[in-house]
Amino acid sequence: MQYGNLRYYFSKMIGFVWVLFPFFCVAQNKLNARLFYSKPKLHYSPSKVTGLNLAGYDITVLPPEDHRADFYGEGVYKNKKVHAIEDFFESPAMTEIQQKIISDLKKFKLSKKHVLLAKNITIHSSVEIFYPQVRGFIHGESFAKVRMQLQADIDHSVYLRKKYETLYVTDGTDKEFEGTLSMTMEDGENVTVGMALRQTLDQFYSDLHKVLTLPPHQIILSGRVLNAKTGTGVAANLFFQPDSSVCTSSAEGHFDKIISATKQEVRISAIHYINYASLFDAGSSDLKMVEADFKLQPIEKGISVKLKNILFQVSTTNLLAESYPELDSVYLFLKTNPNVQIELQGHTDNRGNADRDLELSQQRVNKIKNYLVTKGIRAQRIRGVGLGGTKPLAGNDTEEGRKLNRRVEFVILKN
Repeated sequence: MQYGNLRYYFSKMIGFVWVLFPFFCVAQNKLNARLFYSKPKLHYSPSKVTGLNLAGYDITVLPPEDHRADFYGEGVYKNKKVHAIEDFFESPAMTEIQQKIISDLKKFKLSKKHVLLAKNITIHSSVEIFYPQVRGFIHGESFAKVRMQLQADIDHSVYLRKKYETLYVTDGTDKEFEGTLSMTMEDGENVTVGMALRQTLDQFYSDLHKVLTLPPHQIILSGRVLNAKTGTGVAANLFFQPDSSVCTSSAEGHFDKIISATKQEVRISAIHYINYASLFDAGSSDLKMVEADFKLQPIEKGISVKLKNILFQVSTTNLLAESYPELDSVYLFLKTNPNVQIELQGHTDNRGNADRDLELSQQRVNKIKNYLVTKGIRAQRIRGVGLGGTKPLAGNDTEEGRKLNRRVEFVILKN
């Protein structure tokens, strides 16, 4: 009896599902149908950037340079390769992009007042990738990739030059992909690439707003901190001197910092990486937004690190004042990576007495070790070896070579 009831209810349930199945299919089709039968005004949609005010500027938008042919065969999405230009908007694409930029920038001229001494902005652009595709029907997917280099010259000085890239992917269910106008397959491609173009241009307008509102004599430094071996992003702390300012890169390595347009010493530290230090000339061009990537060496046993600015008075163990920022960088590295053990190595040129040079180099590494220990690093983590002139990097017959040979290094013994 119970078995019969179960079989009866089960058959009823199967019948119920079977009756509803077409409705589920219709709902699924309607959900995915937005991809093909809903078209927002994407090529003509307004920018989402706020704050950019181009009142007081005379604007010229040059036709984009078409470099797509240089990137045939590049994968754009799930190993899909770029096809030939004639497959999509061969002739009107560059004109459409130019007209889109002109339309956008007109709307940013917020003030109607006449400006007597207007500045001139000229927008240059080049297109590398401008590629859409629609695939499937019931489970449709549309994607587009746009990559452009955009440049803004203000009174003939290059203020902003940067490459922007957007990959836009939709299955028709995202909120941005809405509208009421039915479309063909070509319309679907047009819509998707329009959304990618919209996002790409908005990145540029956002950066243009940043550089136009910068305080005098400052720039925006942006880029990534990368693992030197794998190229992946690294979360790190960046310190800038003489600004005495700091910033932190994201988990993907991205950073963005306003700094003075002067020569800056950039110091970078991250867990499991060798500290980085380098001079960066932030005022070497008219650019107000400068891009730079910094590569960090992962900590590995046997890695040797040259300390560039450890300086002593001639023939003495007296450290010069400019040595302490570098010494503090070594301290920070050891503090950040508490399991690391190092060997400090002192080197000289070979102009002096060999025995005296060995003794002097040993005394110097002892001086460095003592400094680090007084800062709180356990003495057992540091071994000091004076090598004198026994391991030159260059010939000792020139001052340049001798300068390279006079150095302090440390080698990772344990990581």
